[in-house]
Amino acid sequence: MKKLMLSVVLTFIVGIVFVSAKELKPKKSYLRANQEISNLLIPSSAVGELESPVVVKVKIRITANNEIVVLETNSSISELNDYIIENLNYQRLTSSDLEIDKEYVFDVNFKS
Repeated sequence: MKKLMLSVVLTFIVGIVFVSAKELKPKKSYLRANQEISNLLIPSSAVGELESPVVVKVKIRITANNEIVVLETNSSISELNDYIIENLNYQRLTSSDLEIDKEYVFDVNFKS
């Protein structure tokens, strides 16, 4: 009986170790699409001078024509939001990294 209990406990512990060591599905990096979006947002004087670096989360969707539609930005600076929307909306991506009709969130870094 003691050996049976020991084997049950050992099996339980080994099972927990294997379950916790299971690798989660890694996120895709979308490196080419990220590079294209960065190139579309090359800084200009339209944004003005920023007091400090700003990171903006931009939520986009890709249309059937491989065009970007900006759904949302999280910046409190209205000029920056307008700049992002004007420069990204309905621009075509050449990379096929992103799926059609799926939402994506990118972090865009603006430095002062």
